[in-house]
Amino acid sequence: MKDNNKVSKAVGRLFPRPVIGLVVAVAGIAGSAKVVNAVCNQTNSSQSDKELWDTHGCWPDYFRWSQQVYNMDEGNWHDRGWTDGCNQNLEFPKHWSSTFLVTYGLREGGNQFHGTVDYRAAAEGKPGNNYHTEFEHSIFDELDEGYGKHRPGFGPVDEEVELSCLLFNGGVPEAEFRGNPASRAGDFMHESWHSWMDKWDYDNGDSNGHRPGPVLPGCTIGDCDYFYWHGIGAFAFGDMWQSDGTSARFHSPNQVQVEYLCDVADNFTTWVPKSVRDMAAADANDRAGARFINGPGYTCGSPRPW
Repeated sequence: MKDNNKVSKAVGRLFPRPVIGLVVAVAGIAGSAKVVNAVCNQTNSSQSDKELWDTHGCWPDYFRWSQQVYNMDEGNWHDRGWTDGCNQNLEFPKHWSSTFLVTYGLREGGNQFHGTVDYRAAAEGKPGNNYHTEFEHSIFDELDEGYGKHRPGFGPVDEEVELSCLLFNGGVPEAEFRGNPASRAGDFMHESWHSWMDKWDYDNGDSNGHRPGPVLPGCTIGDCDYFYWHGIGAFAFGDMWQSDGTSARFHSPNQVQVEYLCDVADNFTTWVPKSVRDMAAADANDRAGARFINGPGYTCGSPRPW
């Protein structure tokens, strides 16, 4: 294992902690009394997780910042690495490593769908902004309930973006396809976009916030969307949240997810490992071929712009 102090100091020089619009403490975060027992696989991590981890190592200042802006509660993450943030086999370290990809992974000014400012604003849980109201990032263990969920807030119950163990069980052959940092970050975008829909009062369908399927040829499973095609540069960086209510200026949850994953695959900074880019493309292309009623959607590596 690398020396944590050396790694965190070196990483801090390469990747300065991102600036946000509020003061963030880097001390430990007080948690709630609720503690959940994890059943995710905690014995291994995917190859792309391992290779991404090698780029940043353990960085306590960063992961404490991430705990804050991703609005994570200790009660949801206590036995998932909350107090062991340098153990890359556990869920919280895998989560913050994915946030690192969101924060630093894109080559700004490239031929991308959207900028880091958009993806960060969508993924980070607080404060509320044009992309969503404030929400928590949490996790669930049931393997038969999909990859993620968005739970609206009601009264004292906080709005939540929930991620499944399926996104953390890297090292398990059948889960490797989506148990990786790019797919995890892609799900940040997908579930947060359901919050965007709620914030701006759009109804995307009654099948878990999508349209029921299959609707051939593009939608081969359930929970499908439309892909609202737009050219590169149609949305200035920082404007992805904007919509005029027409197909010319709109995004669906699956679309935001595919666009983000393809930006990771095609417009990456030089340090992003090839395995991370390959898994991003594989996930995006699989979704593009199965989840769009008017699909297939955009596939990574296709010509830009159109």
